[in-house]
Amino acid sequence: MSPEADPLAVLGVEWAEREQWRTVWRGFLRLRAEEVAIAPLRYLDWTVDGRPLRDRLILSNGRKCEDITFLSEGSHADELAIGSLRVLLGQDVSERDSRVRYDDGRVGLLFCPGCGGLDCGGVSADVRVLDTTVEWRSVGYQDSWHPFEPEQDVPVFTLRFDRPQYETTVRALLALWDS
Repeated sequence: MSPEADPLAVLGVEWAEREQWRTVWRGFLRLRAEEVAIAPLRYLDWTVDGRPLRDRLILSNGRKCEDITFLSEGSHADELAIGSLRVLLGQDVSERDSRVRYDDGRVGLLFCPGCGGLDCGGVSADVRVLDTTVEWRSVGYQDSWHPFEPEQDVPVFTLRFDRPQYETTVRALLALWDS
């Protein structure tokens, strides 16, 4: 099957939650650390054909992808959220490029929930905006210290989207976050 004949996927988003914890020091001298659950982080998760993108990113040991988008509750007008959407449209975001795009040009799709960046690793793709389609080529894990490696624990895959539908979805999010 040629790339032109691959079926087109539908990009969407849905709200998801991620547990959050904080360390509380207890005891007379506060030497005993205890992890305490706090309110979960709500964020918009990418979906492909109605299923979370993260469902395709399960490691060979069964561990699920824990990376998230920058599109979290309360992050409206956040530069990283806006930049992460603009690079998906093929726009220049040079002022925050290193936080949403790797040096090799690959674009961050999902980011580390701990550091909020790409350094320690994230899910990336080679995003190509073509005449009628948008492609996320070679979706897989990557970090800032190593070049993208197509041979990894998660099978690397490519997604193709109808450009008008894709841009409508991303631009609606951009309008919401950039307002």
